[in-house]
Amino acid sequence: AQVRKARAMQTSMKRRQASPAANPVRNELLAALLATEYRRLLPKLEHVTLKSGDIVYRADQRIEQVYFPEDAVIAMVDTADNGSTVEVGIIGHEGFVGINIFLGGAVTPDKAIVQLPGGAYRMKTKDLRKEIRVGSPLQRLLLDYSRTFLAVISQSVACSQHHDVTQRLARWLLTMNDYAGAGEFLMHHESMAAMLGVRRVSITGAAHGLRALGLIS
Repeated sequence: AQVRKARAMQTSMKRRQASPAANPVRNELLAALLATEYRRLLPKLEHVTLKSGDIVYRADQRIEQVYFPEDAVIAMVDTADNGSTVEVGIIGHEGFVGINIFLGGAVTPDKAIVQLPGGAYRMKTKDLRKEIRVGSPLQRLLLDYSRTFLAVISQSVACSQHHDVTQRLARWLLTMNDYAGAGEFLMHHESMAAMLGVRRVSITGAAHGLRALGLIS
């Protein structure tokens, strides 16, 4: 439900700005720009390939670059004082990584870790700040996206409080499956436990239940 809501709002944004078919970019924010605006931004964008497990940001790190994922998927992960972790946001081709810069910050309180490998466009923070100052079409798109992303985070917090581990694991796997698009992807129990903020044994038990129902293999 969270991903569908975000996608619906992103689709609305694309309809408003009607990117031409000639624009090959797969990030939905960049693709929503008019072709002339996208071409103007191209010199400021660098295409990179991200591997699973890559750390894009570390907690409390100064943000030097922001990312517009294409097929890469990045999780924002919060770390508690006792060392436990929990995912607080998932970002794929519908969004961008570096929302703190857009909101006026300079550092990120969370770690950003690549969950699914793939491509992304990278922009220097100083270039994004210039776009924000001049009130460009990209700024308006990022404002809409930021509102959506914060709403999804709120819904995710409610989910973690009211749903059991099996339900939360099912939601997380469905989200990853939606991004992967291939119907098959590899995830380790330890990684999923870190994302959901639970013990690995809890993930093993929940996965066993889903496997028994024929939902995963």
